Amino acid sequence: MERLYIQNNIEVIGKELNCGLCNSVTYVSEILEHLDSPQHNDKKNQVKKLIEKDGGLLVLPENISNIGSAVDCLACDRCVDFNPEAVKSHIETPKHRRARAIAVQPSNAIFSVENSDNDLWCKICQVYFENYIEVIFEHVDEDPGHTKNLKDIYRLIKDQNINIEKYLHDPKEDKALCKQCGIEVPCNTDNLERHIRGRQHQKSSSNKA
Repeated sequence: MERLYIQNNIEVIGKELNCGLCNSVTYVSEILEHLDSPQHNDKKNQVKKLIEKDGGLLVLPENISNIGSAVDCLACDRCVDFNPEAVKSHIETPKHRRARAIAVQPSNAIFSVENSDNDLWCKICQVYFENYIEVIFEHVDEDPGHTKNLKDIYRLIKDQNINIEKYLHDPKEDKALCKQCGIEVPCNTDNLERHIRGRQHQKSSSNKA
């Protein structure tokens, strides 16, 4: 039961239970009904959506730990109250925005430009843009081309034993590693799809099965 309380920001105060998500008080006999209520689940989903949009830099309380029912911000190394208002407020702070702007770059194949502090380069889209927080977020979160290209790559390599970590983190690397076939493949949707559908990859998949 204690784990359930932590996962839902429920604090025991004497005979009463305080829900930090809904800012309401309930009792033990009513707690399961409260946790199943639309109001509580809406608040919890609001927090989850904020965290998902932020890129997974915040971690929901899942297990019994010394931080209790707090959201752990990995980027800022601090705990945030587990409710939509507190999470939204933290995400919008200058410190978190700076930390997120740095954190999203490796996972989106975005690199600094040699001899320039003012520009960044996106390997996936093959474009340069200014090194400003707002511009980074616009490209990563709102550019439909970037979002589609990255999602297409992840969709293709899912369950195919193909690794793109070096491609994402090394500005000079332009290939993905197919561990299944033991070869490198140019890391773009056309070549990845061609390799995955090719005889060698299909044969190694059959042998593995």
